[in-house]
Amino acid sequence: MIDYAGRDLEAMSEAERYHREIVGRFSAYLGSRIVEVGAGSGNISRLLVERNPTHLYALEPSDKMYRLLKKRLRGVRNASAHHSFLSDFIANEDVTEVDSILSVNVLEHVDDYAGELEVMRSVLRAGVYLCLWVPALPGLYSRFDRSLGHFRRYRKTDVAEKLAAAGIETVRLAYRDVVGMVAWFLACRLMGQELTPGKVRVYDRLVMPVTSVFRHRIDPPFGKNVVAVARKV
Repeated sequence: MIDYAGRDLEAMSEAERYHREIVGRFSAYLGSRIVEVGAGSGNISRLLVERNPTHLYALEPSDKMYRLLKKRLRGVRNASAHHSFLSDFIANEDVTEVDSILSVNVLEHVDDYAGELEVMRSVLRAGVYLCLWVPALPGLYSRFDRSLGHFRRYRKTDVAEKLAAAGIETVRLAYRDVVGMVAWFLACRLMGQELTPGKVRVYDRLVMPVTSVFRHRIDPPFGKNVVAVARKV
């Protein structure tokens, strides 16, 4: 498969509120049989399992991350870890009963992300939603992004255009986390710093509660991430 160091995932393991914010953002669109594309070490997977789905298929192509994911999901009766890309999973498994596809901070690692969206579309059918969470704004792209293997950061228009080109209809599209955007710009873009568990812990405990207060009230004109919900046309 591939070798992915996962330094960002190790740091983000401290971000409990951040991960719950993501899952909560998609809760209305997650069905009972979920495919999680790029599950990493399972930070999101464990929260999806808490929802008691019929089954969670957690896919992870990185050798190192898959070992961590498999360990984390060991003994969970309604979840399975797959050392696989989505295309390989589709080729080898029956996905006709999948209710939703979730991809969190994955597409920025894919060079041909338009092609990846085409693969995702092949799983979609009536009532099946695609839930995407990606880093936002090319102006925030930093040396740290590059070191993590990020090819890009996204504008809302980028996401909408690529979804439409793949034959996928946008249902919900918004920026999230203005405060995090400012923090990323100062720390990673201007000062050239990296995420560390300590920094993430402070952010998660002090900033995320403030961000969550406003999450249901406003859609900001910009933010650190783009959230998208889409379905097959």
